[in-house]
Amino acid sequence: MPESNAIQYFNDNAEALSAQYNSIDRAKVHEDLLALLPPSKKLDMLDVGAGSGADAHFFSSMGHKVVAAEPAQKLRDIANQTFKDTNISWSDDQLPDLKSVTASDKKFDVIYAVGTLQYLDEKDRVIAFDKMASLLKQDGLLEIFYPTPASREYQFSINADELTNLVQLFNQQAKSQFQLDILQQKNVKDFTGRKALNGSDLYFNTTIIAC
Repeated sequence: MPESNAIQYFNDNAEALSAQYNSIDRAKVHEDLLALLPPSKKLDMLDVGAGSGADAHFFSSMGHKVVAAEPAQKLRDIANQTFKDTNISWSDDQLPDLKSVTASDKKFDVIYAVGTLQYLDEKDRVIAFDKMASLLKQDGLLEIFYPTPASREYQFSINADELTNLVQLFNQQAKSQFQLDILQQKNVKDFTGRKALNGSDLYFNTTIIAC
């Protein structure tokens, strides 16, 4: 996300948000992705919008190497205090450009963006999606997880068919040997029982895309 009110919001509320994120069962959040991962292979992963570090620590504890990109400094500081993990490399990188990761020329087996895309407007979401897809290795997986409708200040609501359209657009523009395929797309009710900003029940769209 660009330097914005959203990043300031995360810095101002870093302690409360970290406690909330760390209280959620990450295996439940990622249960569908976990079912697709090879059981014995150690993977290179990119955590986009890593927040409190709960997801990065969850995967690194399995032996995977995680680049954790989080632009809110206070969240990063708390994450480093909470999870002293040598398998996690922290970065202040952010969508839509992920400049540092891109400059490293590194590709990833798995990229996941949990609660991140909704802080970008529609134009930047197109750029962000293309960027994440371009950073995947062949046979890599991209997991995107976002609230529907918006659940906090500074969020945008994402249309139900947006990711499907982004995949189709990417495939039209990409080389024929580099195509994306949606493996799964579903809505799950918020684990913590929160409501959306408009007062309706809060759901999260979880989509897994294969390269």
